[in-house]
Amino acid sequence: MIIAHLDLPGSILLKSNDRSFHALYHIINQMDLDNNIWYADKINKARICGSLEISMPALEKMLASLRTRELIETTSRGKYKLTHLLIESY
Repeated sequence: MIIAHLDLPGSILLKSNDRSFHALYHIINQMDLDNNIWYADKINKARICGSLEISMPALEKMLASLRTRELIETTSRGKYKLTHLLIESY
């Protein structure tokens, strides 16, 4: 088993050429880890857009890509959680 910490500044997510993984890194850092919830409110999204220097529509496309790849899933409107692929223990 290989363990990679995704929430550290040297994260493998930030080394990827796929900017969706950069957004995932910032989502993980904003999450309520106890409840596995990320609040996709205007403030959190604006912080990610500012950090990545992207527009809000670009971030929305990244979120759709992460959902399609089953890395995050919607729990309710404006709330996401990491899927079992990222947090399941072996």
